[in-house]
Amino acid sequence: MVVGNFLAIVLVMEMILSGFWDVTGRFSLIQRRITRQKDSPANLSLRGYEVIDEAKEAVENQCPGVVSCADILAMAARDAVFWAGGPVYDIPKGRKDGKRSKIEDTINLPPPFFNSSQLIKMFGQHGFSVQEMVALSGAHTLGAARCSSFKGRLNSVDPTLDTGFANTLAKTCSAGDNAEQPFDATRTTFDNLYYNALLRKAGVLSSDQTLYATPKTRSIVNGYALNEAMFFFDFQRAMLKMSTLDVKEGSNGEVREDCHKIN
Repeated sequence: MVVGNFLAIVLVMEMILSGFWDVTGRFSLIQRRITRQKDSPANLSLRGYEVIDEAKEAVENQCPGVVSCADILAMAARDAVFWAGGPVYDIPKGRKDGKRSKIEDTINLPPPFFNSSQLIKMFGQHGFSVQEMVALSGAHTLGAARCSSFKGRLNSVDPTLDTGFANTLAKTCSAGDNAEQPFDATRTTFDNLYYNALLRKAGVLSSDQTLYATPKTRSIVNGYALNEAMFFFDFQRAMLKMSTLDVKEGSNGEVREDCHKIN
């Protein structure tokens, strides 16, 4: 597996398990007759579940029934940012795992064609400011997107898309819907090049480029493109805030022995 993809994966999975997009399952269940979150079209790029499984197994061998899959995933996201060169931040521990994971729970995942107004509304419904939304979008400094998520931009003239970069995307898509295009030039490094790409109209997804195309968010993008330290600071604060959302406690959750099934 490409390292950058794994780092991006655990960040997205952390956003999902936090309940930020109304996902209550915390981790994918592998059970008969249950359609899983990770099989949702919105999560087709999520890979690397086996790494979390290995971490869970190691922890269970030392401290059985103590550390939840939710906490392991949250810590994996934190460590992924650090090892990719990003900021250091801590998170509260003690979350429990949810008791369901169904495909309909991903219905609120923001699609790649959302505009800034839609993104602002979605993040705002969970208490995030415009600035926090733009900072969290910077998680796209890691990993890549599949052609299926951006090929719609190539069907007509997109004034927010650089012509040369459009040719790059088209070349990527010539290899099929599953072909991947990195979000920026350093897919394995946590930096501010994602925002610099937006300044050049080289955002991969419409939901990326809209952040620079819209006056309300453009100044924030400019700020992060010029000042990486400011991006790091705002990102770590936003991730800490996210880690406190929709925490499962008491009878509302459990500590799974196996992340793929309810106890």
